[in-house]
Amino acid sequence: MSRRKFLRRKQRIGSLDQGLALLNERLASPNPQRRSRLAARVGVQPTSKIARNVYYAPDMDGNAEPGEVVWVTVPSQPPAERSMLVVGRDQHVVIGLLISPDKTHSEDPRWLGIGCGEWEASGEPCWVRLDKTIHVPEIDVHRRGTILPQLRFERIAARLRDRYDWG
Repeated sequence: MSRRKFLRRKQRIGSLDQGLALLNERLASPNPQRRSRLAARVGVQPTSKIARNVYYAPDMDGNAEPGEVVWVTVPSQPPAERSMLVVGRDQHVVIGLLISPDKTHSEDPRWLGIGCGEWEASGEPCWVRLDKTIHVPEIDVHRRGTILPQLRFERIAARLRDRYDWG
């Protein structure tokens, strides 16, 4: 193989590797530039006002789907990155339930325990808020490749069906 062909082949392989690395970074890894960006529009609605079918369908394809845990930088003082469990979508808007490690939620009927997982770096048990849903444009969601186990999701779905008339 001539040196010229070798260099062209090496350049193509390098470009492919760079492209794949960039794609993987954008789909699954936290992006430092995006993490600090505030969500443009974070909406909050009572869960009972948006009753819909709830189903478990995580798919690490770049879109946030029910059963996946995602992060959103919410406008607060100071801005805070919060985790939420995806329970639905409305076109390009992700619908989720807030996740919190605050132990005071253990006695609050609006919150349901989901245990420990990758959604909380400290390893502490967490709770998910059931009575309010968060609506965030998908472009403002940060993905990290975390999925809530199906049995835990089904327990949340059952509570949404029983208390909030979800399907």
